[in-house]
Amino acid sequence: MREDAELLNAFVTKRDETSFRELVARRIGFVHAVNLRRLRDPHLAQDATQAVFIALARKAASVARCPSVIGWLHRSAFFESLNLMRAQTNRLLRETEAARLGTTTGGAVSAGDAGVLETVLDEILNELPDDDRNAIIARYFFQRSYAEIGAKTGRSENATRMRVDRALTRLRDGLEARGFASATAVLAGILPTYATAAVPSGWALTIANAALTTLGAGAVSMSIIFSMSTTKIVTTAALFAVVALVGFQANQNRRLQRELDDLRQQNVHTNDGDHASGKSTAALAPKKSAIAPPSATPAKKNAPFQATSPADPTVRITRTAPVGWKELGNNSKAFEVGVDSNQPFGGVSSAYVKSVDDSATKTFGGLGQSTSADQYKNQRVRMTGWIKTEDANDSGGHLWLRVDSPTPGKMLAFDNMENCAPRGTTDWQEYSVVLDVPSEATSLNYGFFLGGKGQMWVNSVNIERVSAETPATNMLKPPKPLPSAPVNLDFNPAPPTGG
Repeated sequence: MREDAELLNAFVTKRDETSFRELVARRIGFVHAVNLRRLRDPHLAQDATQAVFIALARKAASVARCPSVIGWLHRSAFFESLNLMRAQTNRLLRETEAARLGTTTGGAVSAGDAGVLETVLDEILNELPDDDRNAIIARYFFQRSYAEIGAKTGRSENATRMRVDRALTRLRDGLEARGFASATAVLAGILPTYATAAVPSGWALTIANAALTTLGAGAVSMSIIFSMSTTKIVTTAALFAVVALVGFQANQNRRLQRELDDLRQQNVHTNDGDHASGKSTAALAPKKSAIAPPSATPAKKNAPFQATSPADPTVRITRTAPVGWKELGNNSKAFEVGVDSNQPFGGVSSAYVKSVDDSATKTFGGLGQSTSADQYKNQRVRMTGWIKTEDANDSGGHLWLRVDSPTPGKMLAFDNMENCAPRGTTDWQEYSVVLDVPSEATSLNYGFFLGGKGQMWVNSVNIERVSAETPATNMLKPPKPLPSAPVNLDFNPAPPTGG
């Protein structure tokens, strides 16, 4: 049986759609199980599962290079379900009185409540370093032997056993912190039961075809090219470059995004109709005095996946820095920041930065915040975020992360995507920066900025710990080591010559 990475490589290099369908059929139960555990709603879980495999089709080339395809699928499912959970929470907050809604995420939970355990399991897995998470999934979700896991990671069987045991202990510690006391042996026996979920017959093929369809004409073009001789490939590739690169991709992405949003809207309308039957409309209607704070926008206008057409789309834009964020930059009059509900990602409104003055050229503006470095010391951290840009033709849209020392103005590590920022008009894409946090670090400072004219949107920003195997992207050069003893005390103008 071919490995996941082999199937994905066949799809990337040969446009072998059969291999992609085989991979979807193999892993759809695992992805769907993650989404079901977190969302607790079969219809929303289906939406999230489809979104994961659409992302897999679009990012196949980069995912094929990941150490673990199944690890990428788990992480992607986690964030897709998180986006839908945020959207559902926002909807409920707008439709229900805050006093009646309460909260479902705080406090310890009973160790005997398996349903609640399911909802936090993937959250804790996502907090583990990549290697630990991948090891647990391979060993306990898919029953791989230590030798098989070691062969994939370049470790001996004994070294792999130690890593898996350590990862399981970390998972147990995370569960205990949330109120689940369990021995590692018991936990090891429970995990396989969460490996997969039943899916409707034929659903895997439907999802795979939907994901392939989103690739549009690009997939057809590649299929034609792969069937041609080398000489014809060169000629045809030049023709496609002239035709396809002149605006096609941007328009295609926008059209596909609208289609996906329409499908999600239809599904949510159906679900809402089912759940609403038999419930009192009066009980769901919020009282005017108990609605969200004054800064909140009207419920209908912010409802996730809801088809609305306000006469003036600007009413869905908040032109001020969101709570917890500060406006940054070196030319404040040239940039506008805020929250844009017209450009959601996963049903959640996006932060934005937009140039509003010609003087924006060669300057920058954005949003940022700071946090204590205490919980990240002596670890490697990764900042991720999804970015979309429009006419960002100067330096583009950037994420940035900085680690500061106790000495004012002294940076220990820094990266701002200087060489890989998206420019021009681009659709939603995930980006990341990775830095080490030394023991002397005092704070992490991070955010995003737009360099020059244009506009950028940002969503799903996250800071997480990663393993040492994840390459760091620090732009700062390490200081040169000091000499171990005094040198040239007699002020010799020329270096000594060997003799």
